[in-house]
Amino acid sequence: MNIVNADSTSSPSTGTDFRPLSAEQAVLLESSPHPTLVLDQQFRIRFVNAAALVVKAVERGTLIGSNMWEQYPELEGSIFHQSYAAVLAEGKPRHFEEHCVASDTWVSVYAYPAEDGVVAVLQDITSRQRAERLEAELHQSQKLESLGVLAGGIAHDFNNLLVGILGNASLALLDLTADSPARRGVEEIEQAGQRASELTRQLLAYAGKGRFVVESVDASAIVSEMAALLRTGVSKQASMQLDLPTQLPAVDVDTTQFRQVVMNLITNASDALAGDAGLISIRTGRLRLNAENLSSCVAGSNAAPGDFVFVEVRDTGVGMDTITMARIFDPFFSTKFTGRGLGLAATLGIMRGHRGAIRVLSELGTGTTMTLHFPVSDSRTRDNSTPRDTPWRGTGHVLVVDDEASIRTVTRVLLERRGFTVTDAMNGLAALDAVRAHPDDFLLVLLDLTMPGVGGEETFHALRELRPNLRVVLMSGYNEHEVTRLFVGRGLAGFLQKPFRADELYATVARILEIDRRAT
Repeated sequence: MNIVNADSTSSPSTGTDFRPLSAEQAVLLESSPHPTLVLDQQFRIRFVNAAALVVKAVERGTLIGSNMWEQYPELEGSIFHQSYAAVLAEGKPRHFEEHCVASDTWVSVYAYPAEDGVVAVLQDITSRQRAERLEAELHQSQKLESLGVLAGGIAHDFNNLLVGILGNASLALLDLTADSPARRGVEEIEQAGQRASELTRQLLAYAGKGRFVVESVDASAIVSEMAALLRTGVSKQASMQLDLPTQLPAVDVDTTQFRQVVMNLITNASDALAGDAGLISIRTGRLRLNAENLSSCVAGSNAAPGDFVFVEVRDTGVGMDTITMARIFDPFFSTKFTGRGLGLAATLGIMRGHRGAIRVLSELGTGTTMTLHFPVSDSRTRDNSTPRDTPWRGTGHVLVVDDEASIRTVTRVLLERRGFTVTDAMNGLAALDAVRAHPDDFLLVLLDLTMPGVGGEETFHALRELRPNLRVVLMSGYNEHEVTRLFVGRGLAGFLQKPFRADELYATVARILEIDRRAT
């Protein structure tokens, strides 16, 4: 065993005050199975044992007397560096864990004060850290899934109530003249219902089931268009900096929700500055993410490895500790006294709905960086929007299927006002009975997706078996893409988002009947 002792002359030039360990000291530490280093007060390596040499894969003489941070540059300024100084200053042992970014490994370090320096004993804990990270990600995913189910259920029930409110308000407005004293009150009811529907959309967005009208867009162009609006959301003491390269690949997004998530990040960045002077920078770009990159994103993402366009928002604010970072995407968690805690929760849901991912980097006193990653588009522009408020009347027999009586009532009355005969059914079985009794009678079926017993999906397939050419429109508070992907290639005629107003109902029915007319 070749141990460098106090008489060794094989170390680099270190100055007359450098003293390697004595042979007796070195023998004791050499037997440790864990990598062990001894440093002096000038950060020079007095000793490394055989286990440490295996990790570094260099000759012992190369290390003895050399500067620690020259040999391990990735550790300079790290927790290791800070803890070493603290042990020297306090004369007390310390234990800490360090992430070596270059090799993506974790080490546990026990640092003890020693004569003229510090003894550091290292242990590789990478496998333990990865197991803990996987466990934490699984726990977070399960929590998000549970909260998503709860949020989605609340939003679904709330949407059903809003259909009755908005539908009846629309119905009343059809009967009120422009100068009616009651008209203003009804309009305010309708506006309040629409604001309530915005809240349900946030809940559905958190559940990953928000409303989407998807098109292929340039992220830089949209952020640039938002520049004036973004500045209104920033503290007057703060500066805003934009770095928006052109010619980025397109991304498939709902532009309304894209703007919402960007605005949410800007608002949070401004709040982090707490009214003080600071900088908020917004940057877009393109990068490729692999599975390892995605594993460092917020848990719950369903993004797949590939090419992404990113929107990065960075602030120089107060930053966050690990406890706060662990909770910022929980619904109803907020660090603001008046906050509802839905902004970032909705952002996470929207990104899940777009098959995207979020990365958060933050440290107390140094600010926060949040990055949204959107998959690069694989198609040209798609627009699922529908015409609205088309002046039109129709004829024929429509079947309305919903377990909520208020929805059946308001939908029936609205359609009857436009010339249709309407039959309603309170569940899937009743709908099937009605079609069996009059197989050729119905022009169109408006079918709720979520019903007790025989649900909308099962009812749809049974209706199509009874009458393959029957036009069926699904009604749901969940987003169109999540719903219609279950019916791809199965002849679904259309989709009606809950809650809906009279003009949205009329536009959907008119569009489908126009398609039928052209086909015949």
